[in-house]
Amino acid sequence: MREHPAEGELQALLDGELTSARALVVRAHLVRCASCRARTNATRDTAAMVNALLRRSTPKVDSASAWARLVVRSGGRAAKVRRGPAQWLSAVGLALATAALIVMMVRVSRSITGTDAFALVREAQAHPAQALLRDACCSDHDGGDRPDDGLLTLSSVGEKVTVVIVYEDVDRSGTFTHGDIVRYVSTIPNGTPVAHSAR
Repeated sequence: MREHPAEGELQALLDGELTSARALVVRAHLVRCASCRARTNATRDTAAMVNALLRRSTPKVDSASAWARLVVRSGGRAAKVRRGPAQWLSAVGLALATAALIVMMVRVSRSITGTDAFALVREAQAHPAQALLRDACCSDHDGGDRPDDGLLTLSSVGEKVTVVIVYEDVDRSGTFTHGDIVRYVSTIPNGTPVAHSAR
C-alpha cells in the first residue's frame, strides 16, 4: 500500500467494517508503517476513553423500582397492562379461534358463490328468452399451463353483460358443470334472478 490509510479507514478497521480484502491490505500497511500504527493505537485509546466516560456518566436504573414508580404515577393503570401466562394463553386462544372463524367464513362464502353461480346458469337455461348465456371454455387464464379455465357470461337483452363467472373445468367436459370449481363470480346486480336452491 503506497498511500497511508485515511483516519476513517483506520476507524473502520477497528470497528470491523472493512471488507476482508481491504482489511488485509490495511493491516499489512500497519506492519510496515510505524506512523499509521501509532495513529491506529491513538484512535483505539480515544475510543476506549470515550466508552469509559459514557459508562460512568450513564445512570444505573433499577427496573423494579422504576416500574413501581410508573404504576403509582399512572394511578394503577400500568399495573393492569401486565399480563401473566394465563392471560397470554387466553389471548392466543382467542386469536386462533378468530382465525378459524375467518377461514370457515371464507369457505362458506366460496360455496355460496358457487351455489349462486349454478343457480344463475340454471335460471338462464330455463328462460333463454330473458338472458343469453355464453360459455367460452377452455383456455389458460390463471397461468397454470393447462387449458382448463372457462369464462361464462350472462347477458340481458341489449347485449349488456350482467354476470361474469370464471371457473375451472375439473371434469374436462368443456362446459360449466356441477363438478367444476367456481373461481370468480362478478357482483350479481339487483334484479337478476338467483335461485338459492340446494345443489
